[in-house]
Amino acid sequence: MKHWVYLILTFLCFVPRVSAQWFLKQPSFDSLWSEYQTFPNLKSEAYTKGHFPILKEIEVKENEEYEYYFQICKFQEIRELSEILKLVSFYDALLQIKRCSEANKNEIVTIEKHAKKKIFDLTVFPKLEILTSEITNSEILNLVRNLQLEWEKTVYVYSNFYKPHEVLFLGKEREYTTAINRILYSEMPESKRKLLLLRLLQDMKANQKATYQLFYYSNQNPWNSEDLISENIKSKSYYLEIVSLWKNDPNITDTISSQLNELENCLVFLPKDQLKIRIFGFFGFFSDYGRFSNEDLTQLQRENQIKLQFIRKTIFQSHHFQKRLENVLISCKNSVESQKEL
Repeated sequence: MKHWVYLILTFLCFVPRVSAQWFLKQPSFDSLWSEYQTFPNLKSEAYTKGHFPILKEIEVKENEEYEYYFQICKFQEIRELSEILKLVSFYDALLQIKRCSEANKNEIVTIEKHAKKKIFDLTVFPKLEILTSEITNSEILNLVRNLQLEWEKTVYVYSNFYKPHEVLFLGKEREYTTAINRILYSEMPESKRKLLLLRLLQDMKANQKATYQLFYYSNQNPWNSEDLISENIKSKSYYLEIVSLWKNDPNITDTISSQLNELENCLVFLPKDQLKIRIFGFFGFFSDYGRFSNEDLTQLQRENQIKLQFIRKTIFQSHHFQKRLENVLISCKNSVESQKEL
């Protein structure tokens, strides 16, 4: 028995101690972001996996599912409304066309009303307007001012980054808008209101950091590119194509058209082979609004052609489109300037 004890003790002496280095804590966003600002380059492991077909596979399967239900649905009005809704929210359109494929005549009116309401709700994005003059508590007033500032960053700046798991058009931004209004205009003790506003502010900042981290360190992109230069080439080409389509849209105002010309010129000068610039940073903006351009209206009934034109006009003249365009233009110009220093 003693021999076994000696053997075990001897073995333990030569086994490497399991130290904390095997279970390293994930670096915080602050440390990653600080490192990026010091050495502005993508992490090398971001492109080590090569292609990422899973994103394309999911998209193909979803489109096939939509087309399957679209063929089964025999009610023309629902089919056309679903095609319009698909421009704003693919998943809502998929739900509507599936309901149509399973519905009888008596249920169609309800589905049609729901589809029209959903199109309106998704198209008209509420602008956050707070009556600060009505707030008497100084602590809450400061919180509200900070909250509104972070809300504007979230809606106009951070929404321009690519979010691969976002399934709803401006989904997170709408959640924040609803939450802020609910907290501010509901009856509750001031102490509870302050606590809820503080939590929401912290959540918003945490979401912004997560969005930055996802953009700068994620290897996911819709092009399935295996290196940054290939990704930049495809991103730039995609953006320029959409800008060209927008410029010819009759719903674009002269002011926006002028900004689009600026953006086009800026994108042309943005270097594709600069490894310290990731052009993919504008994808969220172009992805959200790119589907509103150059749609074939001839297959839609006259009434739905008018609806689609109204949606386009509403989107292109909305404050969130204009402010996001403004921020993309600023970011593009900053990138062109920064590449001279790199």
